[in-house]
Amino acid sequence: MLAAGAVAASETPHPFRLSVADVGVTESTLKVRIRFFWDDLQLAVMENTSDMEFELAENDEVDAIVETYINDMLLLEADEAAVRGRVTARGVEDAARIDEVMWWYRLEYSLPPSAERVRIRNRLLFNMFEDQRNIVNLKTRSGRERTYRFSWDDDDVTVPIG
Repeated sequence: MLAAGAVAASETPHPFRLSVADVGVTESTLKVRIRFFWDDLQLAVMENTSDMEFELAENDEVDAIVETYINDMLLLEADEAAVRGRVTARGVEDAARIDEVMWWYRLEYSLPPSAERVRIRNRLLFNMFEDQRNIVNLKTRSGRERTYRFSWDDDDVTVPIG
């Protein structure tokens, strides 16, 4: 069953729905870079905010709106306490086809230095697309790399970060 306002894959120009987050862990910070197809992100933010005039743009006002959306949909907990991200940068990766242009956002999440595990609930773009898939590539403090996949029915994992 689709969420309110969700779009079936056959109604959109992409053959697949995907976001990719690269996460690096330091003693007291998660540094995250998330990439989205620009039109998917714009539609998801429009639906989430009920602002049908919303347009992605490279400015602080849009960054604040996208930051709120990401914090609503990408829920992180360290030591069982929620941590919220702060947008530190954004950019656009051009593509030959307009529907393949990627927007990326960098966010930082403060962690307690003692945190050894992080719970990730990744529901980015799930408010729009039933076939959405999200990938998180995590590099721990010790340099170990792991990849986690999230789908509509499997959106939550607790991972070691030491």
